[in-house]
Amino acid sequence: MKLTKVAKFFDKVRAVDAYDSTYSFRCQLEPLDMYRTEGTRIKIRNMSADPAVVIPTRGVIKIDAQPYLVSDSSFDYWKTEKIRARFVIQGADDVVEIRSIPQVLAEAAGTLAYASIDFNKYGTDERDSSEYHPQYHIFFSGYESVPENSILSTPGRYYLVRNSYKLVSGLTDALSNVLDDPLVVVDLAGERILDPVTETYTQTAATTRGLFLRWQEHFLYLSQASVKYETGDAQLLLPASQTVRAGGVATFRGEHWKILSAHLQGGYVAAHIRRT
Repeated sequence: MKLTKVAKFFDKVRAVDAYDSTYSFRCQLEPLDMYRTEGTRIKIRNMSADPAVVIPTRGVIKIDAQPYLVSDSSFDYWKTEKIRARFVIQGADDVVEIRSIPQVLAEAAGTLAYASIDFNKYGTDERDSSEYHPQYHIFFSGYESVPENSILSTPGRYYLVRNSYKLVSGLTDALSNVLDDPLVVVDLAGERILDPVTETYTQTAATTRGLFLRWQEHFLYLSQASVKYETGDAQLLLPASQTVRAGGVATFRGEHWKILSAHLQGGYVAAHIRRT
């Protein structure tokens, strides 16, 4: 009997494409262990399969209803022949919606993807408060696109991706900060403009959807003349279709905020706001 046939004789475990249950393959699993990776304790297992096995397109499988993210492969050889493909698989107990900021503002659907959400650290900023702000590693299959500044959401929680990179294993790590109840309905009032002929003021008004963020999450100084941060300042992200200028007022959650500056950024308007 050829060694390749012996190597796959014990491929008795059925792995199913987590997104399309019509595709499956047989594999072997080593016993469950707990490892420490990227400073976080996560559940992973070692899987091996015939080298001819094709891993599902989006890199996520289910074994006995448990979803796993699949790493890049490495091979065992006999002489010059591949006899086993080996993978590290990581438990993915969360389903996350991946959206851009314009998609969130437009209430558009994003991409649903399996992920593993693992705590990284707490951060504080004494300029605002003593409150802790948690940050997480959110692991995805290496086939998922999770750009910086994406908004990730699970039921009842939102995250802002600060950085996204591919790990040595082939998985994608989206380093993300938790956002505190960011969705708001905003009443916008433009700057009052005097008509010198009629000697009356005009003021535009609109109601729109916005993302309310801590200043530290999304600020950008465009020049030395930019209005500098003061304690209590925040960022308000608005649809690009809205006319937003310095001097206007944004009202939401019963509070009035003066718009200090606004600029178009990546398909949306980022406004520096301060309570009035």
